[in-house]
Amino acid sequence: MPDEHLAKAKELAAGQRSGKNCKLCYNRGYQGTDQNNMLVLCPKCVDTDTVGKQWREYVRDTPALTEMYGDYFDEDEEDTEDADES
Repeated sequence: MPDEHLAKAKELAAGQRSGKNCKLCYNRGYQGTDQNNMLVLCPKCVDTDTVGKQWREYVRDTPALTEMYGDYFDEDEEDTEDADES
């Protein structure tokens, strides 16, 4: 992932942190990045579902990211819709 989008991901993670001190992420909201330069959220102090929704919206609104990851999120939405219909 390009660094300018990584900064936005860090911002989203920090915005969804609970107020408590966290030894896993040192109060950053993320533990680091993986081999694909993707942010690894802290499972202890971050609302990962909310960050995921915000990230999907950001990807949809950013043409470069939609080109890279749009198909991935489209599949997620189809799975969710199928589950709702059952």
